[in-house]
Amino acid sequence: MVPAKPVHSQFFKVICFLSLLNASYGIISGVLGAIAPPEVDQAFIDGFMENFERFDLPMEGFRDQVETYYLNVMLSMGNIAAANFLFFGIEMIGVVLMYRLSRIGFVLYIASQIGLAFIPAVFGGFSDFGISVLVFTLIWNAIWVVMYWTQVRKFRNS
Repeated sequence: MVPAKPVHSQFFKVICFLSLLNASYGIISGVLGAIAPPEVDQAFIDGFMENFERFDLPMEGFRDQVETYYLNVMLSMGNIAAANFLFFGIEMIGVVLMYRLSRIGFVLYIASQIGLAFIPAVFGGFSDFGISVLVFTLIWNAIWVVMYWTQVRKFRNS
């Protein structure tokens, strides 16, 4: 006798849809950004720095770190886009597998979220500001992992 196929909860369908939408956007923007990254020349950097000076930061000691972080990110846009393509692709595969109720999809999803969280810090730098961006990104991604974890108990073991 074939066991009855589990029915997906509405919550599970919604988070899968949102994750697939996010992964699709990440894959498309990753490919486009890797193929044709924005041209970052001295005029672009000068314009950024000029605009950056207009903002007051809550903690003035971070100003140099924030400038360096965003300068590093701007200079690495092609590499960041390629890394995003990779990890959003893993996310999409993980979500599709989870939708099919496979536990390995959950593992892939977790791996993609960790990778996506580390991309800005790896390319932007591990200064205090870079680490704070990493921590906040890990917290946000952990919220999504926990939402899926509440559903993982319903998955089969394969």
